[in-house]
Amino acid sequence: MTLAAVHYVCVDNVATITIDNPPVNALSVAVRSGLLRALEQARDDGDARAVILNGRGKGFCAGGDIGEFGTPAAAAPPGLSMHVHPFIESMNKPVIAAIHGLAVGGGLETALVCHYRVAEVDARIGLPEVALATIPPSGTQRMPRVVGLARAIDMILAARLEPASSFAGTALFDRIVETGQSLDSAMQMAHALVERNDLSLPLIRHFAITSRHATQILEDARAGLANKPTTHAAMQALEAIAASVECGDFDAGMRRARLIYDTLMASDEVHIQRERFFKRR
Repeated sequence: MTLAAVHYVCVDNVATITIDNPPVNALSVAVRSGLLRALEQARDDGDARAVILNGRGKGFCAGGDIGEFGTPAAAAPPGLSMHVHPFIESMNKPVIAAIHGLAVGGGLETALVCHYRVAEVDARIGLPEVALATIPPSGTQRMPRVVGLARAIDMILAARLEPASSFAGTALFDRIVETGQSLDSAMQMAHALVERNDLSLPLIRHFAITSRHATQILEDARAGLANKPTTHAAMQALEAIAASVECGDFDAGMRRARLIYDTLMASDEVHIQRERFFKRR
């Protein structure tokens, strides 16, 4: 049996944190705990002046551990959006996500809280939680800020995965590089930040939602769902995305999205979709 692990190493002022949980680096409670410990180590390491977060094997991270959905482990601390993500955002050192393979669900949400993101051109990106009868809570707040409101609605409600190349020109990625180059490129970026003593730490939570006619976009999306068969999770995902526009600030939007997420995760539908997932596998 392979145990989940998170590895830490610091070389030449750059700390590298690697998720190692085969086969897809799912964010089990053990991985979440390991991530938090590694981040604390990076924060306290005087030699580390920049941090890279990546995944071992076939991908960066495929998100939450489906085996934990609907079980106490899913809500066991440390939580992703309650503990791990705020810690990354509070780091006083730049954190760079180096993405290859898959960055899906909670994996993509974790990349979105990093200060910088480097992705390989063929990496598969998405927030497919609606297909599992739940929502990506922080993804509903951050994706509209980097790809625009209409595209975030379409992507999240469709539970669609897309290649990183399709996000060229958006604020989702700082660099899109060739296959096999994400870690090297992230390392180059980290060393450049260290050399320049660049302490700018951009956070997506501070980005404005620049979509024109946001109110109309939401009205059209709601009307579209009302006029066709859809799932309760999709309707709730739209309301969580709407919170990114309608609430007074990022934290208020997150509180509404979190409430929706917690309600869905306690529902019978999550258990049903979890069982269907394992039967398909």
